[in-house]
Amino acid sequence: MHTSAATVNAGLFDTESALVDQFIALIGLDSSPWGSLQITTEWDYRTGITDVLARTTDGRIVAFEAKLSDWRRAAHQAYRNTTFATRAYVVLPSVVAERIRVHEQVFERYGVGLCSVNADNIKILIEARETKPLLPWLYERAQTFFNAVSYDSTTAHQPREGCNFDLQST
Repeated sequence: MHTSAATVNAGLFDTESALVDQFIALIGLDSSPWGSLQITTEWDYRTGITDVLARTTDGRIVAFEAKLSDWRRAAHQAYRNTTFATRAYVVLPSVVAERIRVHEQVFERYGVGLCSVNADNIKILIEARETKPLLPWLYERAQTFFNAVSYDSTTAHQPREGCNFDLQST
């Protein structure tokens, strides 16, 4: 009998939303691989929606695409995120991420990274290549969003739902 990756992970992540929630909880810790982050979820950039968008303390925009098992689709979506992000990652449950790590050349071709998530931590299995965003005006829209959101030390890691912009080029 063939067991799908989603079935294998059902005990820890029943849904993609549960995976994203765990990822957000873990990046909110001081031990996050990216340090302290400002984050938002479901960032709508008109041609897609990024699962998690973050800004590092040094102002870099990092995008994350989470999937339970469809890593190829996530890699493509992460690549699209390089239009506005300086780094982009695919986020998968640990069991899936470890198994597909052998496809490193796909991630390298797209210039995106791979992260595994379990109940306790996030691991960067493949580091994303830092890039200059392909659409600078969209990168600036992401920066403007984070600049407009009031963050302090107690809310710096709290997601903000439903962030939509009129993303027309200026």
